[in-house]
Amino acid sequence: IFCRYLCFRDAEEWKNQIRARQPIRMEIGAVFSHPPKNHNTVIKEAYKPLERELVFDIDMDDYDEIRTCCTGAKLCEKCWTFMKAAVKTLRRALTDDFGFKHLFFVYSGRRGMHCWVCDKAARMLSNEHRSAVADYLTLVAGGVNKSRADLRLNGCDELHPSILHAHRICEHYFRDDPNGVLQGQDILKKGPHLANILDPMTGTEQETISKFVKDYPHATSREIWAQLEKLKDERGRTAQTFKQKQDAKTFLKDVVIQFTYPRLDVNVSKQMNHLLKAPFVVHPKTGRVCVPIDPDKVDDFDPAKVPTIGRLVDELNAGADARSTSLRAYTHFWEEAFLQ
Repeated sequence: IFCRYLCFRDAEEWKNQIRARQPIRMEIGAVFSHPPKNHNTVIKEAYKPLERELVFDIDMDDYDEIRTCCTGAKLCEKCWTFMKAAVKTLRRALTDDFGFKHLFFVYSGRRGMHCWVCDKAARMLSNEHRSAVADYLTLVAGGVNKSRADLRLNGCDELHPSILHAHRICEHYFRDDPNGVLQGQDILKKGPHLANILDPMTGTEQETISKFVKDYPHATSREIWAQLEKLKDERGRTAQTFKQKQDAKTFLKDVVIQFTYPRLDVNVSKQMNHLLKAPFVVHPKTGRVCVPIDPDKVDDFDPAKVPTIGRLVDELNAGADARSTSLRAYTHFWEEAFLQ
């Protein structure tokens, strides 16, 4: 049974209801003009959300056309590299481009991540403003056989600074990280990705890469990418016309962004009244706690090591204090790094 429109006078009432009902999950919504439990007694036009955190939801399902290690609900450390890139990319954009300070990243308990922007300015954004922020942060669109993000200079000499910053972050997880797109997913050796990347290139460029792959059949995706980077350098040196110079500035950057940039569920971000799973609840299918992620230590975060409800029960039954279980590191971060 899914119970909506619940509200509580204070934390004590909320705690008592939790103990009495023992829900398997909890969702958090907006602050409304009237108590939600009384919504049927209020004129429809008068009952409206007043404020709500700006939230972002990223689910691993949206990467199924890219990842070669897992599909669906499955998750491994190679998959999680996409979430690492998402944390760092979103954090930079939200803090540097929008000036937000109070960001809270939460593991969803299964195969994704949530970002809560809790600044007062973010909480007061209208649906139109939320949509604008979400659209600004949306650089890629999924789709089978899509290998390039639509990056445009729009007559400028360089790409937008936000895109350049995103590319610098994404390039590490695309090219250099051992669990990243090239080395972990091995995308240029599996699936149609290499053919799709080569498709819009010149005939000479296609022949160069095809010959390399044929001559070196055991070449890794990282080694094939190095050959593509040589083509990029050649384009930069030989570009003469305005269009050639423009194309050279987006060449391969669009591939890196397409395969690594966070894929947002924008519908979650655009509406104030959209519900989102509360931090620290237990995912009903995995038993894992939805713990906060320290963005400064995101490269060390391993979802497989997140405390589960079974583990916490065992620790408490063994005599552990409630504040000294395996959940303590996460509650400490919540209390010290975020609440204060």
